[in-house]
Amino acid sequence: MSDKIGNRVAVIGLGISGIAAVKNLLEEGFEVFGFDQNEYLGGLWKWCLDADKTSVLKSTRTNISKWRNSYTDFPFPDDTPNYPTAEQIMKYLDDYADHFKLKQHCRFGIKVDRLDRSRDDATWELHYHDRDSEAQVDKFDRVVVTTGAFTKAWMPNIEGSENFRGQILHSQAFKGAEDFKGKHVVVVGLSQTGGDVVYELCEHAEKVYLSHRSGGRISIRNHDAPVDRKLSRRITAFGLALNKHAPNFAGWIASKGIDYQMRKTFPNIDPAWKLLPAPPIGFSPPVMNDHLMDRLASGAVTSITGINHITPSSEIILTDGTSLPSIDAIVFCTGYTATYSMLSPEADPTAFPQPEWEALPNKNGLVYPRLYRGHCSTKYPLTLAFIGPYTGHSFAAFVNGDLSTQAIAQVWKGAFALPPQAQMEAWCDANYAHQLARLKVSRIPKVGFVDVAEQERWLNAAAGNGINEMLGWSWEAWRFWFKNRKVMRSVTDGVDTPFVYRLFDARETGEGRKGRGRKKWEGAEAAILKTAVLVARPIGGHKDV
Repeated sequence: MSDKIGNRVAVIGLGISGIAAVKNLLEEGFEVFGFDQNEYLGGLWKWCLDADKTSVLKSTRTNISKWRNSYTDFPFPDDTPNYPTAEQIMKYLDDYADHFKLKQHCRFGIKVDRLDRSRDDATWELHYHDRDSEAQVDKFDRVVVTTGAFTKAWMPNIEGSENFRGQILHSQAFKGAEDFKGKHVVVVGLSQTGGDVVYELCEHAEKVYLSHRSGGRISIRNHDAPVDRKLSRRITAFGLALNKHAPNFAGWIASKGIDYQMRKTFPNIDPAWKLLPAPPIGFSPPVMNDHLMDRLASGAVTSITGINHITPSSEIILTDGTSLPSIDAIVFCTGYTATYSMLSPEADPTAFPQPEWEALPNKNGLVYPRLYRGHCSTKYPLTLAFIGPYTGHSFAAFVNGDLSTQAIAQVWKGAFALPPQAQMEAWCDANYAHQLARLKVSRIPKVGFVDVAEQERWLNAAAGNGINEMLGWSWEAWRFWFKNRKVMRSVTDGVDTPFVYRLFDARETGEGRKGRGRKKWEGAEAAILKTAVLVARPIGGHKDV
């Protein structure tokens, strides 16, 4: 292992990324212990009634199709709908853990209270307890924190909110609409969660209002032919290159294209809904919802502007001056912030002065974590890593978690060298400046990267998956193309499946590569070709009921 550091690793959080971390670290010979406060794996993908836990709703489906969003060596079953339900995602995660025998390395029902650095600065001390025991302390050589970004509910300060006589809650506490039967409800936030909450409320509430300040784009899932299957690696690479060299133009083109598709799908958009124009696509991704536009058209949902204040008589006054006098409940679908409260200052990536960030009104509770490449602690890069505080290189959560933890495993194994400390700090400084500039323009849901394509190249190099070479302009790439044209066409111009990350034998991937890299999946090529066949024909049961 790297620099004679021990190989005992704690993984905190067993959602999508945490499970991948356990698997990929075990695969490289580490002794891994997974911890989760829940009695189950999967994190927020399991619906629960606990108002203090973030979870999906009963109606939740994925926004990314199964063809793009799976682990890199474990396809969904053939009969799974293109857009799996939350229940199907949980079944998939459970099957993945069983297939790779991960559960025996995991402890559930464990609440982590504190992560401290030991006095001799040699190990990490994990303070935790379960329901039946007193606090315990265990020592680990390395730690991966995968508790995610959806941990601490964020609500805006509304003037006069103390005057409201009805119920105020965050969507974290919204577990179903049955308790709102016959009521008038305002949902604040045109977001993925906001759309789902509105949909469920329409089945029970007497009147539903959707409050938003700046409009938004609505897309629907094409259940028989998902749009994301057309976003090949070639198209994605072109878009990312355009965004790198002409970001304003790329954002304008993308926004106009999605606006055009929205108007084509919904030709009778009422201007009174104030959906368009919407903020630039880079700051406001489309809301994927199959029912919202129909509910707006039928009058079941009324689109309103933002809330300005609440009067002493419990009347809601909107920013356009409209008053809503008889509202029973307000549900804030206004997002989350990551919390680092369990981390000591040595472990906390936000424990550095950031006065420029704190002064910006658009931050909405978002803090900036100083992490090299969005993952590695700058103080302890070989023993402490995070998955979740940054947006991934992909919009597919399974791919992000899997590739990132492959890279971390190879770095910690000593197969890929990190740059000198000064270079890591310089990267962090440049990325901070870029995110600060973005935040000055508009709100951002999560911290991201200056160059997403460059981030993926780094992850590929660190993981040792050969993609940078085999999908580039090397002689090896040409030889592979000549001998495997059908596979290469599927990889570059077909569905951008996750299996490409396990397709090639690990090979030399630049300065610092010393080992074999991540493990190849022998079934990757067959899975890629099978996907190309399956996406060409519909599978029964794709449509919602």
